[in-house]
Amino acid sequence: MTTTRIASGRTTPGSTAWQAYGANGIYVDVDTSAAKLAGNPVYLTSIGGTSNQWSTTGATSVYQSNATGFRIYVRYDGGSPVTPADANGFQWHINWIAMEV
Repeated sequence: MTTTRIASGRTTPGSTAWQAYGANGIYVDVDTSAAKLAGNPVYLTSIGGTSNQWSTTGATSVYQSNATGFRIYVRYDGGSPVTPADANGFQWHINWIAMEV
C-alpha cells in the first residue's frame, strides 16, 4: 500500500517576500521546508489577497519545485506593471497544497 502525504501552507499576507521580475512582473520563492516533504512533491497553488488578484496570471504555474519549495511568477494579465509593494499592499499571498506521490 502506498501512502500519500499532504501538507499545506501560505506565504504571509502583506509580508510576502515578492521580488521584481523584469519591467512588469514579480516572483516569490515559497519555502515549504517546514512540511518535511521528500522527493519532488506535486504543488497546487492559488493567489489570495484583498484586491486585484483576479486580474493576475501566473499564480498556478509552479517553477523550480523540490522538497523544500518552489517559485511563482505573477503579472497583471493586461501587462500593466506590478511591484512588490503593490502586491503586499493588496495582501497578495500564495496558498499551497503539496502531495508526495
